[in-house]
Amino acid sequence: MTAFDDNRRRRGRPQNLRWWLGADRGALSHIARQTRISARHQRQLQAALPQSLAGHWRLAIIDVEHLCLVTESPLWATQLRYRRTSLLRSAEAILGQRPRQFQIRIEPALGTRRLKPPARLSTAAAATLRETAECMDAGPLRDALLRLASRSRD
Repeated sequence: MTAFDDNRRRRGRPQNLRWWLGADRGALSHIARQTRISARHQRQLQAALPQSLAGHWRLAIIDVEHLCLVTESPLWATQLRYRRTSLLRSAEAILGQRPRQFQIRIEPALGTRRLKPPARLSTAAAATLRETAECMDAGPLRDALLRLASRSRD
């Protein structure tokens, strides 16, 4: 018997996603429950902040040891640091105890990260590598030098 056979009425048919996430059905329901709790805590913390900060931060950790928020830029991190006291008070209302540590992490959004272009050799460096490779016997070192020379700008 597999996890897919739990609901005998629907054997042979795929289960509705709400069925998997609804009751106590293992890892998926645990993840869904934790997500709902985290979203509720984030809404409660947001109530202590001005509306202008909404959408620029998210809750990473909230427990008696840590209150950790993640934001996308130093600008928003500074705004959150100014409101440290009210955030800790709200966390205390949620947990019944004030977290010992307050931390803000800056993690730029994936779309804003700039990828570096691949490094390119100057024409003179590539020419030197080719000349060196031509003086060598065939082998892995010669092949590697020619591959490296192919990364020139031209």
